[in-house]
Amino acid sequence: MYGELKEEVYVDQPEGFVIRGQENKVYRLKKALYGLKQAPRAWFSRIESYFKKEGFEKSNYDHTLFLKKNGDKLLLVSLYVDDLIYTGDDEHMCTNFKSSMQKEFEMTDLGKMKFFLGVEVYQNKEGIHLCQKKYAKKVLERFNIWNCNAVKNPIVPGTVLSKLCSKNVDATPCKQLIGCLMYLTVTRPDLMFVVCLISRYMADPKEEHMMIAKRVLRYLQGTLDFGVYYKRSTDANLLGYTDSHYIGDENDRSLLRYTDSDYAQDVDDRKSTSGYVFLLSGAAICWSSRKQRIVTLSSTEAEYVAATACACHGVWLRGIL
Repeated sequence: MYGELKEEVYVDQPEGFVIRGQENKVYRLKKALYGLKQAPRAWFSRIESYFKKEGFEKSNYDHTLFLKKNGDKLLLVSLYVDDLIYTGDDEHMCTNFKSSMQKEFEMTDLGKMKFFLGVEVYQNKEGIHLCQKKYAKKVLERFNIWNCNAVKNPIVPGTVLSKLCSKNVDATPCKQLIGCLMYLTVTRPDLMFVVCLISRYMADPKEEHMMIAKRVLRYLQGTLDFGVYYKRSTDANLLGYTDSHYIGDENDRSLLRYTDSDYAQDVDDRKSTSGYVFLLSGAAICWSSRKQRIVTLSSTEAEYVAATACACHGVWLRGIL
């Protein structure tokens, strides 16, 4: 209801509240209603104007992230529809922001973050642990694999998939399963490779693809507590790893870039797969595993393509940090 409409929008009189003698008249909306197509844009414009009024700057890398600086102090606010999470290195700035938000909007302070968009957050003096244990349990229950036997790896090493496998399977449950697994990669970098691999065959899944997706669930059964853990540390150097070559300035080890790729492992189009992971304070903050856009003609060329993607993303990360 806080979003102010700029367009002319009219609605019928609500059923049961029609004014007698004026049944043919309609209402003109001044503010956005829930479910209105213009509502998300109107709400974001409203709260964005508030942030600018309060001295915040919108991040160039994420338009839902707002920053406010006061000397060497910093306040960060992340917006997801009407949910906000904020943090900073000055308690006075955080308190003022909370008070200002509650005066401007009808909002409730839920205290220290424990659960956000399916991600569980455990905070203590030693660090912060992020996981999706509850969400993973719901996925196992949804696909009736709660009592399955666990396996120690999400995919058998050396497995090669193709779109020309055996018989087809129902695409709907396969797409639903892979979609659920995709969201689990938010806190599970160990699932990134296999989930991205089977997602290539979502349009026309085969029996082998579904079997691998179910194997991921069996692996998930034994690793429900897995996630990322950020230790409390003053040394916040950004590190980038896979398992191969270092690229960068030898005098600047604050950002290490390593890269690696397989070579022509996709038997359908002979493209390679590259991947990387970036660490901050000993924990992963960004990871990727994806098929390269071009067909490389040698393993060396595949390594260079992967190295370029990793280096470019590293520069982007350093711009944020």
